[in-house]
Amino acid sequence: MFPHFTGSTFFATIFGDSRDVISHYAPTYHYKTNLDGQKLNTEKLTNGYYEFPDFTRTAAGLNSTAEDIAHWIIALQKGKLLKNAATIDKMWLPAKFNNGTPTNWTRGWGLAKLRSMHKAVGMSGGSRAAFLVYPDDGLAVIVLTNLGGSYPEDFLEELAGVYNPDIVKADPITYLRINLRKTGFTKAIELVDTEKKKNPDFNPNEFELNEWAYRLMAKKQLKEALEIFKLNIHLFPESWNAYDSYGEILLKTEQKDQAIKMYQKSIELNPDNKNGKNILDQLSRPLP
Repeated sequence: MFPHFTGSTFFATIFGDSRDVISHYAPTYHYKTNLDGQKLNTEKLTNGYYEFPDFTRTAAGLNSTAEDIAHWIIALQKGKLLKNAATIDKMWLPAKFNNGTPTNWTRGWGLAKLRSMHKAVGMSGGSRAAFLVYPDDGLAVIVLTNLGGSYPEDFLEELAGVYNPDIVKADPITYLRINLRKTGFTKAIELVDTEKKKNPDFNPNEFELNEWAYRLMAKKQLKEALEIFKLNIHLFPESWNAYDSYGEILLKTEQKDQAIKMYQKSIELNPDNKNGKNILDQLSRPLP
């Protein structure tokens, strides 16, 4: 879609990449610790470079503004894009795996908060832009940044809570994030166990916890990530992936013996875990 007027509204959404000159475009930056094959003593802020061939343009290369996305969400909610209400309702429902269990996303939406109250769906991209739509609340939160690694998906629901405080209470991950910043991440298991006793609906999602922990790890917050991965195996002791992820952070924090145990447990639960087997094989090799 190229910049155009519709009535009195100007839309500025357009496809393009780093090879294109785009009016009023905010370039993307990243902090890098390695550059030109050399490790840097301090992080350096660098320009991002992206190429999106035409055949990828249904999923990448779209440049937009918060205002344009807001217009699009409003049109969707008002039935101007999909006129059949049943189609829109179906869009909010989770897709299913072949075995019938629900996935962690809905049709066309990569972020899904499929809870009983204040459900939300949205998308994120490039670790720098994200939005959530609350179809039952008539609310949407859109955050577009140009800093790769800013992870706005980590604070979208806190922003939504400014407009409706009940949203924060409805989302276990946001509740944990806010309170663990106050009490310390070592209190994660204790906090969850306490909340679950008071509120049976307080059920942090395994996938969301895992994603959050990896974002913490990407931001070099290894101690915090370690506690969230540990929380995940506490809540989901039969999840091979939770043990695999916990093993990864244990390796990064130089706890090799414990990491080996976690990978072994992961493979015990899932003998097809090739990643775990490869890592165990590497760890068992003698040093050169």
